[in-house]
Amino acid sequence: MAVGERWKPGLVDLLGVFLAVAVVLIGGQRLFGDSDPALHVATGNWILAHRQVPHTDPFSGTWVGKEWFAHEWLADVLWALVYRAAGWAGLVALSAALIALTYAILYRFLVRGGGHALAAFVATAAAASTAASHWLARPHLLTVLLLVIWTATIEAALSGRRGIRILAFLPLLMALWVNLHGGFLIGFVVLACYLAGALLQARDRARPLLVAGAGAALATLANPYGIRLPAHLLAYFARPRADLASNQEFAPATLADRAGLVLAVFLALCLLSLAWAWWVGWRRGIAPGISPGALLSFLATAILSLLSIRHAEIAGVFGAIVITRGLSSAFDRVLCPEDRLEWRRFSEREALRGGLLAGVAIAAIGGLALVGVPRNAGYDPARFPVEAVRALVREGVAPRGPVFSAAIWGGYLVLEWPRGKVYVDGRTDMYGDEFMERYAGVYLARAGWREELENAGVEWAILPRDAPLARSLERDGAWTLWRADDTALVFRR
Repeated sequence: MAVGERWKPGLVDLLGVFLAVAVVLIGGQRLFGDSDPALHVATGNWILAHRQVPHTDPFSGTWVGKEWFAHEWLADVLWALVYRAAGWAGLVALSAALIALTYAILYRFLVRGGGHALAAFVATAAAASTAASHWLARPHLLTVLLLVIWTATIEAALSGRRGIRILAFLPLLMALWVNLHGGFLIGFVVLACYLAGALLQARDRARPLLVAGAGAALATLANPYGIRLPAHLLAYFARPRADLASNQEFAPATLADRAGLVLAVFLALCLLSLAWAWWVGWRRGIAPGISPGALLSFLATAILSLLSIRHAEIAGVFGAIVITRGLSSAFDRVLCPEDRLEWRRFSEREALRGGLLAGVAIAAIGGLALVGVPRNAGYDPARFPVEAVRALVREGVAPRGPVFSAAIWGGYLVLEWPRGKVYVDGRTDMYGDEFMERYAGVYLARAGWREELENAGVEWAILPRDAPLARSLERDGAWTLWRADDTALVFRR
């Protein structure tokens, strides 16, 4: 392909520009639906200030000095650097870039895998729509991007489009992934699915996969905590946990929720596409065009997404493979031979061209972030104690003990009010089940809440207006209302 043709706009540009602009226009505050982005910035700031990765908790007033795995430390540093350069608008721009890049690469991977360009475009758009409910300015966006690259690498090796030696890239990718986000574990689930698929279809490919998997497993040790980090995360996710069951993000998919409904429609489309691909293949006496590894990965991630809605974006990657194959078979069936040939040529061009316009759009968004666009980027004062924290900082309040607040607000307090050491925040893997159950008991004003606050030395509390504990504190003579606004109530003992 000529150089000029290579940079002509393609569907990848339409996809990338649309996603990047949509994230900026819609996600100024939506990307900050919990306080984890603030906690990531605070952690990155701590690492940059101390030039080391923390091994004990430096933020809370209840867990200070106890062991903590900052397992997203490298992403935390990136978040802190972006925040220092462009504030919350910078994190919006970073999120837009990661999301656009992820689905642009997914689209290109699907087309290069032999799918019709239009089928791949529809499948990628469907995957992005399914994942949109979990688009937050957090490092999990990096996991989806790395999973696409991880899967594309495996598929390229097993399909013969690239030499088998490309699998040597997997341990290097894992060495980066393990320091960015705990989602690196899904890489091994996918690798196991492809290994099982290779044993069913092409056993000569199984050994290189096994070697690459062993190298990737060793690469997980290349982190500040060594083997203790993967062991900690495996132990955390391997058994049912009360704190996860009550967390909406980890809750099972349900049709009563918009995200669950979108996931159900997406999975139904995947099953229809799979059935069509198999039927067409059976009629023609050929394979359906979906590798066993991709099919097993789809089934595994679909089950994970039904068990926990947060995995919908992971299932979307493999669902897109299934949908592309099914729609491509449908196009081949309804098009005449001349049109099929023209579409095939178009798809071949799409596999190589485009991307420049999307890159320019992302760069422009980054430039606007440096001057504070979008203006509404950051935490919504209607959902987070923005005004209350500003008042506490302005008055120079420095609590002697932990500050009790809703766990979803904890990370925001860590960043914006460092003098107020939190009672709890979103690091449930650090606090553990027993502590989180005690926190829930206090928040819900169950029997013994006074004793727990006294034993912890809590003298300040920042609570949502509808929190059960807030009503109890209003009636308790030992506590006084220090400040009130439409979002938060601040109490002092």
